[in-house]
Amino acid sequence: MKAPLKARSRPSPEEAVRIAAETAPSLPPTRLTRNDKQVPFSTRFRSSTLDAIEQRARGEGISMKLVICRALAAAGVAVAPADLQDGTPRRRRAT
Repeated sequence: MKAPLKARSRPSPEEAVRIAAETAPSLPPTRLTRNDKQVPFSTRFRSSTLDAIEQRARGEGISMKLVICRALAAAGVAVAPADLQDGTPRRRRAT
């Protein structure tokens, strides 16, 4: 039977800040943007429309989402900069 893991107490928030300041004093604090998170969106297209979007995406080696976001931006819709970057993992990108 394995020995149980040793219990470690967590540092207080103040102690954690002190440790971080000692470890990397020149790094600025990180601020996370939480108000503009990704949310799912679903809509229906005709299969011919999806085929055309997929063909364009494969031709450019990008995701279908990126094709749609670029078209929205070109139409004057304010698209978040993160949505204009291809986040498709390399192993799944079209070639």
